[in-house]
Amino acid sequence: MNYRKGFIRLAAALGICVLIIIGSGPLNPAGCAEQIYDVTPCVSVDMKPLVQSQEMTIISFEGKGIMRSNIENKVFDNWTVHNQGVMLVEGQNATIHCYMKYLAPDGDYVIFLYTQNPGEKEATTTLLAGTGKWKGIKGGGKAVRVTKGKPIAPGTDQFCNTHKGKFTLP
Repeated sequence: MNYRKGFIRLAAALGICVLIIIGSGPLNPAGCAEQIYDVTPCVSVDMKPLVQSQEMTIISFEGKGIMRSNIENKVFDNWTVHNQGVMLVEGQNATIHCYMKYLAPDGDYVIFLYTQNPGEKEATTTLLAGTGKWKGIKGGGKAVRVTKGKPIAPGTDQFCNTHKGKFTLP
């Protein structure tokens, strides 16, 4: 009988350990020191020109869309995206400065800053803030456009990017 009690205690202890490990794994961001993300947000943006000349074009834009994760941890999978920014075009070069809000299905969100300098194909993304379990998030990475559709209506743009990087939580 004592062996049975010992076995039950051991099984319970192992079960608790497994729950702790699962609870701090990749599907629970609050339990992770550093994680990677690899997502594809697709958005439709409305563009409003401020200046249009031969020397430069300045356009403000606002976009909305949805995101899917490209890796097993599914971080940011099925989140919605809202972005606002400004783009300066001089010749063939564009400078983009944009803030992106990634909204989780549970209502928490994270804020990214997206910057792209003239002549660069990659943009830099920086995590600025988060709410709920994402409060205190830090990190960032790179983003690259992977596809662009024909504008569905005048003054719009539809495209998908990939965003890859790392983040930490306190």
